Amino acid sequence: MTRFVRPMKLSPPPPATKARRRPRRVGKTAWALIFVILAAAIAAGLLLDRRARARREAVAREQATIAAQSAGVNVAAARAIAHYLAKIEAQLRDHEAALRQLEQHKVFSWNIHERAEIETDRQMIHDYLATNARLAKTMQYGADLVRAELNTAGVPPAVRDSALALFAKSQGPLIPLETRVRDCDQLLGESALAVLDLLDLNWGSWHRDDATGRLDFDNSIILATFKDYAEKTKAAAAAQAEAEQDLVAYQNRHPGTSP
Repeated sequence: MTRFVRPMKLSPPPPATKARRRPRRVGKTAWALIFVILAAAIAAGLLLDRRARARREAVAREQATIAAQSAGVNVAAARAIAHYLAKIEAQLRDHEAALRQLEQHKVFSWNIHERAEIETDRQMIHDYLATNARLAKTMQYGADLVRAELNTAGVPPAVRDSALALFAKSQGPLIPLETRVRDCDQLLGESALAVLDLLDLNWGSWHRDDATGRLDFDNSIILATFKDYAEKTKAAAAAQAEAEQDLVAYQNRHPGTSP
């Protein structure tokens, strides 16, 4: 299980001997640092293995909390943001787990010998599409979810508005790139389902050559349709990989974006 670094507890202030000092206002640089660090952890997670991503996210959380404390930032706001990001992380893990299921069962290789296997593969693809849809929705409505977290935490309006503005500035450019990845995953799943539907509908009109792994069809029309669907699946997988690379490349080009 992924381990997260808990936010450091603030030490209680010493007894005041003079007039109390007014708390410092939220610094824009501190908020920028929080969002840059945490946004980078999410984007990098799309290509890193689970252990490497977990380590980076844990470090990012600790750095963000320290930055918030040292700059006098409302810690409740930082924790609210972390709660939203934890939701993203959990959904990424679910989506990655669904993809591993597809890979382990060689679904995209159409390694089918019994008709019942088609329904098993079909269900795994539906699970993959479901996790992708949840992830896409969470990212699409990220600002609304963050606002809800901030309101629930009772963050002062001025702090909330500052946090949301910086969240939009740091995350806004990433949304189209993240949407591309999600759209490619959707197309990949839909294309694979089309192949399975074709194989199911024409069961008995094709067979798998165990020596070569090739599917042989008795009907040239069915063969042509299969090739078309299979090529769309392959193209969707290539587009998905390219979209992920573009997302990471953007983060590498903008390592320290700040207002």
